[in-house]
Amino acid sequence: METGQEILSVLLATETRADLVSIFRKNPGLIDSAEGIARRVGRNGGAIQADLQELVKLGILKTRRFGDNEVISLDRARDKTIQNEVGEYLQNLKPNIKG
Repeated sequence: METGQEILSVLLATETRADLVSIFRKNPGLIDSAEGIARRVGRNGGAIQADLQELVKLGILKTRRFGDNEVISLDRARDKTIQNEVGEYLQNLKPNIKG
């Protein structure tokens, strides 16, 4: 399992990835194709494919098949776990301030 720091690094590795996470968190019931999701974030499908794959690999997104179509959605349980892990990591950061 990844650490909070590793998860945060994956989530924010690119602007597109951050946009994808944001759109799914704002619309947790969203189920759409890669092309549909790309349109929602103002990009083309090919441009977001690598970022979608990384988010699926991390587990925040999941894919399903409906007939010949593959759709992507938020894995709410895994997203909650990820948010908790990142939150714990951020809470444990200590400021490096010398007085």
